[in-house]
Amino acid sequence: MNYVPLLKKFLLFSVVFSLPSFASGDTNCFYISLKPEIIAKTDALIKTYGKEKNISFMTHDAKSNSLNQVMQIDSDFKFASSTIVITNDTTSAQNAITLSKKNKTPLVFSLIKPQVSFLSYPKAWFVGPNESLAGFMQADMLHEYIQKKGSIDKNHNKILDIVVIRGEKSNPDAITRTTSLMSGLITHGYILPTLSDTYGNWDYDEAYNIMQIQIKKLGIGNIEAVVANSDEMALGALKALQDYGYNNGDSNKFIPVLGIGGNNDAIKAIDEEKISGTVIPDLDSLAKITIELITDKDLTEQKIRDTYKLKVENRNVLVNYSEKKNF
Repeated sequence: MNYVPLLKKFLLFSVVFSLPSFASGDTNCFYISLKPEIIAKTDALIKTYGKEKNISFMTHDAKSNSLNQVMQIDSDFKFASSTIVITNDTTSAQNAITLSKKNKTPLVFSLIKPQVSFLSYPKAWFVGPNESLAGFMQADMLHEYIQKKGSIDKNHNKILDIVVIRGEKSNPDAITRTTSLMSGLITHGYILPTLSDTYGNWDYDEAYNIMQIQIKKLGIGNIEAVVANSDEMALGALKALQDYGYNNGDSNKFIPVLGIGGNNDAIKAIDEEKISGTVIPDLDSLAKITIELITDKDLTEQKIRDTYKLKVENRNVLVNYSEKKNF
């Protein structure tokens, strides 16, 4: 039997299937979930700017399941030459760092800062909102609202009686947003502490329940403002206020509510004068910089500072917020 033809076929088969399994223009996008509006908006902008550079994307939605995301990264990482990750899961973040190191490919954590160190890998970056700025801007907006209205001290106790609704416990973004909010209010001369300071886990329904409880506990006449770490929670608090006849068009029955994020429903509520304001991250710049970091191997911190006028330190790029208000 002549084994030469068989040997040639075997060698050809081996060569074909030993080729690299990714294309040079492909990028993996690993998202913990595409359901949050802010992640969906970020993804759309990343795709828009990426396609201008002929990048093909492979999108992975873990549907809020950390185990799903770990498995997606483990199984599909090899099929691309760069990676974008949005996650609040430390195992997923660490896996992405480890595999990026192994494959020597660019890695950008977008929107949500990973709670693991990526500085040992020089091709890894974080691009996200300046959360400290968000809280200070909320404080400035509330101060401006009070200055415009004259006074909101309904119970005449000379204290700013506000309900604060945080994100999730121990979450760095929730801590930073709330700490800067409090610092900003103190800088403006307001006496704290707050009426209540609870965790709504970034969720509309949880914020609604928190607000219902606080209204019953404190009395709606003693609540002078509501400040939430996100628009979703601001909207949940709004619904609870509306259940009691507030924030529905009667200027005598209105409590200012502030959020963070630029949620479409929150923007609508602001336009309708049901919510007083929110602060919106510059997702456009975030997406542009993310794409530049996976395509330009010579991009430096100084170049990003010079081009975008942003705070950049230790490969952390922090984009700004803008105000949306109506009062």
